[in-house]
Amino acid sequence: MLESRPLVASDRLVFASDLVRIGAFRCRPDDPDFADSGPARHDCFVFPRTAVAIHHEHEPAFVANSNVVTFYDRGVPYRRRAISARGDHCDWFAVDRDVVRDIVSTLDPAAPHAGRRVFPCSRALADGRTYLQQRRLVDALLVRQPLEPLAVEEMVILLLEHVVRAACRGRRAVTPRAVGNRQRSFVFEVEQLLSASWDAGVRLSALAATVGVSVYHLCRTFRRVTGLTLHQYRHRLRVRSALELVRESSGSLVSIAFDAGFSSHSHFTAAFRQEFGVTPSQLRPLP
Repeated sequence: MLESRPLVASDRLVFASDLVRIGAFRCRPDDPDFADSGPARHDCFVFPRTAVAIHHEHEPAFVANSNVVTFYDRGVPYRRRAISARGDHCDWFAVDRDVVRDIVSTLDPAAPHAGRRVFPCSRALADGRTYLQQRRLVDALLVRQPLEPLAVEEMVILLLEHVVRAACRGRRAVTPRAVGNRQRSFVFEVEQLLSASWDAGVRLSALAATVGVSVYHLCRTFRRVTGLTLHQYRHRLRVRSALELVRESSGSLVSIAFDAGFSSHSHFTAAFRQEFGVTPSQLRPLP
């Protein structure tokens, strides 16, 4: 997101044109710039690979993890706090502001615009096919596969259209009056818990007791705020975390399945195919 700042651990620019920039951001929790690496220098949409808490100015903090796409308006300050021990690993896509405005105004003419803000909200759910599509694009650019700039630009514009549509849909589904500060606060706490321990067993009663609400109130409010049930939320984290291992490790798929919390290789394969439309073996890197 901030490829020009020298102190962050790694912010690798992998593609740049007059309309689009793409980068891979990697920052450890102990890096001096982790909490505050400065305002975004471009209007970006970002796909987190690890979980962090993000706090934009004048907004409550939220959990950014692989379940969501996040949005950063150029020049707007924000801070981060570690949830994952790995810190902040994400892939970012910056698009010319006129293009962003055109897409947002076309998909949701009623979307609020104030001052430096161009995106309709700070995060939206990212479906599995979109998550995989952007991941494949970034992976190809990281290994310097020869890609036509026109194809890359158009793919990013289509990705932006898709995630802005999801953001507008989510904004309409949960209005500020529908959910109070107390409700958002305990959902935020549960999202952090699930993000930090997606591979561990968890009981509904224990989660509800931890945040001090009834089981029913937790289930109902969590679904209302995030758009997912608790099980769906953790399941997506498991599958998308497994994608990291499938793409970047040489471990057996059986081992990856168990490490990700799946009961069997067949269960893992079925869940993976449902989420991404392909099997894990189809996404293994070539030897």
